[in-house]
Amino acid sequence: MLVINEEDQSVCQVFDGVVRKTLACGKDVLMAKFEYKKGSKVPTHKHAYEQATTILQGKQKIIIKDKEMIVKTGDSYLVPANFEHEQITLEDTVTIDTWSLAP
Repeated sequence: MLVINEEDQSVCQVFDGVVRKTLACGKDVLMAKFEYKKGSKVPTHKHAYEQATTILQGKQKIIIKDKEMIVKTGDSYLVPANFEHEQITLEDTVTIDTWSLAP
């Protein structure tokens, strides 16, 4: 077991109005907390691994492979590997995102 203390968790701005705090990262999994300002956007992208997200607070429009949906506090969603997706933040939002990095 490995414990990562809060002061050891790295923080970076990934897009305008989007801040990521890496909570834990291992060989096959990564978990991060994101804080999004209202109006911020994560542009269309894809990755070779699954992503699971839980909305702790706020509301976003999520577009996954051309399907639009609104997610809000308490909702979760899954992005399959290699699916294009993007996010538009409708109100200040906080999420926990987890990625399976194993092939």
